[in-house]
Amino acid sequence: MRIGIDISSILSKRKTGIGWYTYYLIKNLIEVDKENEYVLFGCSIGNYRGKFNLKGDFNGENLNISVKFLPNKLMSSLHIFFPIEFLHGRFDVIHITLHPYSVLNIFGKQIVTVHDLCHLINSKWFHPVESYPFKIVITKTVQRVDRIIAVSESTKRDLIEYLGVKSEKVEVIYEGVDEIFRVVEDREKIEEVKRRYGISKRYILTVGTIEPKKNHIRLLNVFKRIREKREDYQLVICGKYGWKTERFLERLSGLPDFIRKDIIITEYVRYEDLPLLYNGCDIFIYPSLYEGFGLPIVEAMRCGVPVITSNISSMPEVAGDGAILVNPEDEEEIGNAIIRLIEDRELREELKKKGLERSKMFSWEKTAIETLKVYKELE
Repeated sequence: MRIGIDISSILSKRKTGIGWYTYYLIKNLIEVDKENEYVLFGCSIGNYRGKFNLKGDFNGENLNISVKFLPNKLMSSLHIFFPIEFLHGRFDVIHITLHPYSVLNIFGKQIVTVHDLCHLINSKWFHPVESYPFKIVITKTVQRVDRIIAVSESTKRDLIEYLGVKSEKVEVIYEGVDEIFRVVEDREKIEEVKRRYGISKRYILTVGTIEPKKNHIRLLNVFKRIREKREDYQLVICGKYGWKTERFLERLSGLPDFIRKDIIITEYVRYEDLPLLYNGCDIFIYPSLYEGFGLPIVEAMRCGVPVITSNISSMPEVAGDGAILVNPEDEEEIGNAIIRLIEDRELREELKKKGLERSKMFSWEKTAIETLKVYKELE
């Protein structure tokens, strides 16, 4: 088979979650499959030379890269009406990982990975200019494609409930976790990273873009209560500023100085620093209001960190018994869970062990093997 995979999401110099999903899926596909031909296709002007870097990342005789010197945003729109084969040749299977877009193709079957339906779940989390087009395009996408890969059972349920997709059209394939996320014994490396980001105390860590659905405002309120009782803790928010941050910044500026100085916002961090930040924290908290998967939960568990996360959408499914589950809208419940972990060493150790065991069920090799099976079913 000639399999085309859209790499628009990894041509950016700073990959986001979907970019890393695409990157590790490809990297493992070419390890487990030596029979089929893979063509990585996309368009880019801003990082056109990035295609040459990919040749070092993806090493396989059955791999070709077809990146055109064209604006990616323009081509994403034109591909809805303009057959993709005109630019990249004929495919037997086309895999679009950057939902909600599908492409117009004359030949072959088409698969799309749906990571979440957050724009449909609550449009107030986004600007209308983003959420309205999403609703139109995702509706057409799920009708057009031959198969859908959902990254969790929760996302599959959302596809059925909100878009009327038939259950048999959707295959649930979990995301994996990079081997870079592991327990680190070298305390000096951890301390060096902490110094670089201004972390001087024990700390509670959260990871994710600062945006409404990540629930950072409630987390600020919770930390205020904790900091008033425990002067030895900082809150580290590892993530860049996203959309609708006005209320977050207003709440942050309204906190007393002695609390605000113990809240560290790292913005974008180097990928290799992230495992060290996980390893250095006492508690990882992920009180998101909605997730299609919630990869930071697994990353933290793989690093041997006790986890607190939300009891809704995909998060209980991912965390299993390896985390404390809380109502993300109940500040008192979130705060009590944090205090409980701070004060109960035995519980922290128990969660570390359970989390490490739970994280073993997620691997990119497994993701690739199960995705390859879907390709073959469409052959």
